[in-house]
Amino acid sequence: MIHFNYIHVPTNKSLEKFTSEKLQVLHEESKIRRIDITYKKIFDIKNRTREVALIKVSLEDKNMFCEIESLNFKKSVGIAVNTLMNELLEKHNLMSA
Repeated sequence: MIHFNYIHVPTNKSLEKFTSEKLQVLHEESKIRRIDITYKKIFDIKNRTREVALIKVSLEDKNMFCEIESLNFKKSVGIAVNTLMNELLEKHNLMSA
């Protein structure tokens, strides 16, 4: 179950579809109960717009999250999903050892 939230950003169905496709690898690798995604825009110290993706994953035994800011949402989502995937694989490898 994926829930999308927006802060200072209009709803974007194509971004939701892109994110859902990226998250499919997480669904295949773990027992996820819920995923919450928040998209928000912020301004950095030089007054440049940054697009942030915050992904919270609820598993059977723990919760994980990753917040990435970059120039666009797709890049932020990609980095966050890869980071979470690496954490899940690390956990899986530790349990298998």
